Amino acid sequence: MKEANNVEWTDGAGKVLSTLGALLSKAEKASNPDDVTYTSDPRLMVMDLETGATVLLETEPHTGGRTKGHGYVKEAGFEQNIPMKVPLTLQRNILLDMIVGMLVPAGSDEAGPLAKAAYTRIAEALKEGLENNINTDEDLAKYWKKKYAKHAKLVDEISAQINDMTKTKMTGAMLCKMQATAVTEAKLDPDEVQSLLGVRVVSE
Repeated sequence: MKEANNVEWTDGAGKVLSTLGALLSKAEKASNPDDVTYTSDPRLMVMDLETGATVLLETEPHTGGRTKGHGYVKEAGFEQNIPMKVPLTLQRNILLDMIVGMLVPAGSDEAGPLAKAAYTRIAEALKEGLENNINTDEDLAKYWKKKYAKHAKLVDEISAQINDMTKTKMTGAMLCKMQATAVTEAKLDPDEVQSLLGVRVVSE
């Protein structure tokens, strides 16, 4: 597709073509079942009538891959299990609030020695993780469980409930394997071009 950058386009042409593409994609989606995979090989000629820039778009020669040798493939939609999206800050605040309820005497807002020890342990574990450049949730969780967890099995069970799996409908991917050739280098069939333009050749 980089070949299309080697010709001069009128400003705004990209936006116009992307808008047209969105409309065509919407119409395509409406006329095809979402649960079916299908392929095609579009052949398009795009011409800028102001600058004369013209490119031929066609399937790039290849075999295999997800496009299976075609220029375009629309893969079937599918269902995927993903964790329920509960913000980490909300999870933390709820858990800390539960700790407060269990460790602070009823009717009091003052944290006793046991509560302060729990808060300190939490803060120190998080700080230590940051100081060791543990920058992903998964790695930090593994580090914490290995060094600090005293009730790992129960914690895992509770985490599984928090991250309850939900099924989400996913749209199948649309993939292209196309090439753009400047018209000066393209091998065109004159009769085909005349037919496309609606030109009638009269023999004398």
